[in-house]
Amino acid sequence: MKKSMIMITLATLTAGCFGPKELLVRVAPLGEEVPETVEQYLYVLPQTVLKVEVTCQETKYVPGPFMEFSGKFLGITEVIRQNFSRWQILDVKVTPHAEMDPAMLYHVNVLEGEFHAGLLEPFLEKGMILDGSGSVLEEAKSPSLGTREIMDYVRYQDLGIESNFEERTETMFKTIVTDTSFVQVPVDRTITEQKTPATKAREAAEFLLELRTRRFELLTGGYEGFPQGAAMEAALARLDELEVSYLSLFTGKTLGRRLKKAWFIVPETGADPSRYRLGMFSGQLGFVPEELMEGAPLEVTIEPLGKTRDIGAYYSGRGGEAATNELYYRIPDVVELSIDWGGEELTRQRISLFQAGAVMAAPLK
Repeated sequence: MKKSMIMITLATLTAGCFGPKELLVRVAPLGEEVPETVEQYLYVLPQTVLKVEVTCQETKYVPGPFMEFSGKFLGITEVIRQNFSRWQILDVKVTPHAEMDPAMLYHVNVLEGEFHAGLLEPFLEKGMILDGSGSVLEEAKSPSLGTREIMDYVRYQDLGIESNFEERTETMFKTIVTDTSFVQVPVDRTITEQKTPATKAREAAEFLLELRTRRFELLTGGYEGFPQGAAMEAALARLDELEVSYLSLFTGKTLGRRLKKAWFIVPETGADPSRYRLGMFSGQLGFVPEELMEGAPLEVTIEPLGKTRDIGAYYSGRGGEAATNELYYRIPDVVELSIDWGGEELTRQRISLFQAGAVMAAPLK
């Protein structure tokens, strides 16, 4: 009996000596080798990248061909008299997304035991760490695609319903030689010539006033029979369209197009505010090169608030070179972001930035 108990005890001790070993890992930055490593797993800490989108609009003013006759025939003096453009910023949008931080790559060095990749899943699901296999796709499409040609070339095609030529009769005298004298005989001839701009402007103004008269009579029941319902709406819409078209011959046309520009900013770490210049923006020319000395700078200012920067002083932070079974991650800090144009603040918001926060250590079990 005693021999049996001794054998059972020895078997138990032997199984304990040669059984599965307890997991022992040490996390170190990439490039810092750890001796006696059995396996290695790579992960990286995220950094916040900001996509800044600025939507602006160009309004182009084009004078009409009968601009100089607007006061004479229509009594309108406030018209567009020269080509020019105006630019304004309509909207500013900041969108953060996470990417790999190339300066924060770590190796999980397995020294003893068996490591399961599932131990990293809770950290990967929360976005605290990245495995390096994810891809990034961020884009900003401009709404001005295909509109630049329209803005650069404006045509006035409908200048009136009358012919561009007119006929006039001239009386000439033809001298006929008789036997006794010279006789002058009147001869009429018809001359076809192009109408002057003043004549075309007068005809366009008369047609414009006629359109207004017809619309008034249509609305007040001046005709014995007039359209009803949808037909009435279509007729009035067509009259309004014709009036706008002919009125633009005198007052000019106003065209607009929107342009969106995007920048990707990787904010720097540190406690001091950082500034990033997006470009120079002019109210007359839009975005211009800085060497033109035109417009005012469009700048992004990022100021860390320091909410998590010193968190390691109160909680367990990175355990040092000899720390084992700890995984390093980073807590994002809150920053204030503002975008200014020539001293005028366009937007201000609070955003979380990974690279502005503190590196912490979590137990890896």
